Amino acid sequence: MQLAGIELRYLVDDIGKRIEDYYVSNIYGITKNSLLFKFHHPEKPDILLMLSTFGIWMTKVKIEQIEPNKLLRRFRSDLLRFKLKEIKQVGTERIVYLTFSYFDKEFVVIAELFGDGNIIICNSEMKILAMLHSVDVRHRQLRVGSQYIPPPQNNFDVLGMTEKDFEDVQSTPTPVAKWVGKTLGLPRKYAEEITRLAKVESKKKGEETTNEEVKQLFNFATQIINDVVSGKHDPEIVRNDEIDVNPVSIKGENCEKISNFMDGLDIVFTESILSKGKTVQGGAFDKKFQS
Repeated sequence: MQLAGIELRYLVDDIGKRIEDYYVSNIYGITKNSLLFKFHHPEKPDILLMLSTFGIWMTKVKIEQIEPNKLLRRFRSDLLRFKLKEIKQVGTERIVYLTFSYFDKEFVVIAELFGDGNIIICNSEMKILAMLHSVDVRHRQLRVGSQYIPPPQNNFDVLGMTEKDFEDVQSTPTPVAKWVGKTLGLPRKYAEEITRLAKVESKKKGEETTNEEVKQLFNFATQIINDVVSGKHDPEIVRNDEIDVNPVSIKGENCEKISNFMDGLDIVFTESILSKGKTVQGGAFDKKFQS
């Protein structure tokens, strides 16, 4: 599964609050695309944070190394004893910026969670010091020693959209669900749930929608986005052909209710990592989760 931008917004806010005043006490390489950070606080329990090319989440499971990670030595050299000063996301782009500081030193770790994904570490001037893989595409080139350049951003503000923004659907022959998903940057599951709640046929052409239907589409899109971002969740794990986690309940899914979205991600993403064949330290996977 891939994290949606609105899901990432919730995770960034939640992680930032929970790791405030913690410092990095250790870093482990788990796979070539995943690193595990151990955060320590003198008066609070340690926190494990997994950073991967497909997600970022707090975990209750420490996995043995499955394969070497080329960034591990650099991360340990630069980031041990550093505090997580800030974790942020621009809009609902699927990019996370983690700023680590210690006295007058500062580093920025960037996790790009789209396409094949990437993990990059920069100095305070955003000069790239190390990265999982270089990038050479039409709109940007990234390599060690160059300045970090983010990909072109979607100018549509999902978190600040208005009903007027939705009126554009009436000028396109594109099916409504497809237009909603593409315009708002939402996975198919959310786009189809919005059309279902609005009582608009998902395959109906946008140009055939009525003003009332546009209003309902906007209302339910706003409701779902706000619920996901604010943490007003009814989380569930969905096990069909592929496993997924929904922070809000989506009708028609074969689901298993869970206590919170972060724990659901931990289960699903950890299972994905363990599918490489390694076992969890200390015993079976399902016995390693702490209460």
